[in-house]
Amino acid sequence: MHQQPQNTKRSHVIALAMEQRQESQQWEEFIVAMLKKLELPDDKRAAAEARYKEFGRHIAHKLGVTETDVHVVVQGSMRTQTTIHGDGRENFDLDVVVKLSGLTFEGLQESEPFFKQFGASLKGLEGAGDATPKNRCWRLPYPGEPFYFDVTPAIPMFAEITDTDLRVRDPITTWSPSNPEKFADWFCTIADKRLPFQEERIRKFAMEARTVVDPMPKDQVRINDILRRMVQLMKLHRDSYYKQQQSDARGEGKPISVILVTLAAKAYNEIVTTEPNAYSSTIEVALEVVARMPKFIDRGLLGIRVDNPALTGKRGENFADKWNSDKGLRNNEFNAWHGQLTTDLDALFSEEYSKRSENRIRNVFGNHGVSAWKASLLPQGVLSGLLSSAPAQQKGQPQLARPSGYRDSLA
Repeated sequence: MHQQPQNTKRSHVIALAMEQRQESQQWEEFIVAMLKKLELPDDKRAAAEARYKEFGRHIAHKLGVTETDVHVVVQGSMRTQTTIHGDGRENFDLDVVVKLSGLTFEGLQESEPFFKQFGASLKGLEGAGDATPKNRCWRLPYPGEPFYFDVTPAIPMFAEITDTDLRVRDPITTWSPSNPEKFADWFCTIADKRLPFQEERIRKFAMEARTVVDPMPKDQVRINDILRRMVQLMKLHRDSYYKQQQSDARGEGKPISVILVTLAAKAYNEIVTTEPNAYSSTIEVALEVVARMPKFIDRGLLGIRVDNPALTGKRGENFADKWNSDKGLRNNEFNAWHGQLTTDLDALFSEEYSKRSENRIRNVFGNHGVSAWKASLLPQGVLSGLLSSAPAQQKGQPQLARPSGYRDSLA
């Protein structure tokens, strides 16, 4: 029996088998179409934008400052364009930072009075419920809407904090440095990088179609975003994994999104930078991103670190700081989840698409994925089948992906 060389990557073996079965494009179309169904629909995105645009004037009035002292910016998955919700029923978690400047907020020593005052300023926002405090933010629900906001108040930095603009309340250390805009810019710069096989696919389609591809508005997710789609896929798998199989105690230690985003981006950047010609398919890149993620966790003598790559200096931010004080819970949960993700993706892509078992689909994509997969096997095809299987509130077309010059795919 012929054996693969020991140095052959598992991702390459699986991707090659998929290519031989001529299933790569089918899988790409399925994954992208399903993830698009779990994004925030255009009308609800517009509603969310209208809501957070109300924050500035309202908060300025409540705090007794000028509107120019209040600057509202989106952060997290809204800014990196990786928003998703698990099975079509959960609300979207949308992150907003409210930057407060001016004399009122200069020289503050204590964070608790400031944090409580800010929480009180959120009262009376039209359509909003009562805000509840979290470690750094206030969770602001909107009854009747499929989203809620995590609103983080931030003020100008301490003089000794370098390479950052903001500080936010921290219940343990009083203040923590933060730079969500710079982090998002770091991620988006990496996500926008392309591999040679992607560019070749775009050129080939353009020649065949004899068309010019115009870019769509920047607030729409592009089809050819391997990294963004992989982050969405990992979030979906993580949420399904902890919802279906794990106890509440273990769920407390599930990997947080910013760590997944950071590790995946570093892995993708390494691939694009050091081995751009070593990959010929999207599935191969996606599997390799997952395989490389753990290597970017710093497990040194001073503890475990996943540093904020956009915040350097002596007052840097460790996204994995809680891993060092929870008796190994979060470290163990990351290892367990990552191992399961690797196993599930290998099993998913190693067998024929049409003969895939429901359990293997469910392990990666949850119950919504099972419905979408069954629909994709119907004669009308992937996309039309997905429309009929979408959750009720998603019947309106969700956020459309930006045309990339070829059919719906991860590449």
